[in-house]
Amino acid sequence: MSETKTVVHDWRDIFRAFKMAFDPKKMFLGYVGLLASLIWCVVAVAFFSALKLVSTNPYAFIKLVLYSAREGIPLAIKNALLAIMPLDFGEFVVLSVLVFGLLVIWSFVAGAITRVASLDYARDESVSLADALKFARKKFWSYFWSPLVPVIGVLFFALCNVVGGMIGRIPVLGEIAVALGFPLAILSGFLMVFVGVIGALGLCLMFPTISTEGSDAFDAMSRAYSYVLSRPKQFIWYCIVNTLYGLICLIIIAFVAWLMMRLSFCTVGLGMGQKFTAVQSFILQKCDIVCLGFCSTPSAEIKTTAVSLDRWSLKFLAGMLILYVGLVKLAVWTFVTTYLLSAKTIIYFLLRKEIDSTEITDVYLEEKAEISKKETGKLSSPTEGAKEERSSAEEGYKPKEGEDI
Repeated sequence: MSETKTVVHDWRDIFRAFKMAFDPKKMFLGYVGLLASLIWCVVAVAFFSALKLVSTNPYAFIKLVLYSAREGIPLAIKNALLAIMPLDFGEFVVLSVLVFGLLVIWSFVAGAITRVASLDYARDESVSLADALKFARKKFWSYFWSPLVPVIGVLFFALCNVVGGMIGRIPVLGEIAVALGFPLAILSGFLMVFVGVIGALGLCLMFPTISTEGSDAFDAMSRAYSYVLSRPKQFIWYCIVNTLYGLICLIIIAFVAWLMMRLSFCTVGLGMGQKFTAVQSFILQKCDIVCLGFCSTPSAEIKTTAVSLDRWSLKFLAGMLILYVGLVKLAVWTFVTTYLLSAKTIIYFLLRKEIDSTEITDVYLEEKAEISKKETGKLSSPTEGAKEERSSAEEGYKPKEGEDI
């Protein structure tokens, strides 16, 4: 007798996101997406650094993965603050190219992950990886434009204020026009805050909307804004549960990854002896990557004593160890990605059920859509029906012997 799942369809369903995040298809997509994003950022920044458009070191993105959480989080915050500072033309071009590439990557990856999550949660069905990618490819532009719609809205109202400021350059009349029309600038500022803040909050619901409804970017935006504004308390409560539970799960996953790597280093070190200790000290003086963010700060001896490796084979070993630790840390961040996308998909279903009174099992299926199109096509083609009736009549009528046809 098969085991029946207990689904309550309330905030407790968010706890299912932990198990859903470990779906092999989601993990594979998330890992490929993060790896592709890392490669894209490194290659793009290296290219523009060679052109002297930016002075950023492309290896800074690799350090975000290799560093411990204690070192990586302040570095990420610092880079984020630098990114929102006033940019010159070259830096703006580089940032635009990076964002464009990341949107292309995650329009496929996140679209496919949320498609798998929507069918898994709503109908308990497992969609193949090929079908998920096929769906993401068909809805690529919807995924691509949905997070940009709030940005375009903010830029539009900002441009209106800029145009109004340009009118103010006209002597006398322009100054009077700005003085009288400045309330419109204030209104535009309010709309920038409204569109930007609500858009940022509802951004997590846009991809699940497209994956569930098979709709476009406009529908994703309208539903995101509507759900956030219609049920702000429920939305905030779901986000709090999602965040706290996600942090607990992340600590557990990161601890397991740390323990796994720590045991590997200790046991191999026991067998290899001083050579492995020298390699590990060489790695630790570069960055504290072995601990995965849980171990203590490297000792003062390691920091002050320069450790050098005399053979190329030891340097090769050190490089491969760094690569392995980086891949393991990337797997931890992959869980974070798949968990967030799965949890946000569940939150979308719960909000849709409360606001639109739509059944949880109601998901857009391409097979049913294609069948309905074929049936509609048959009903809407009278010429084909007439041909079939005429042919059947001709087959049914047999002239008698000697009768003229």
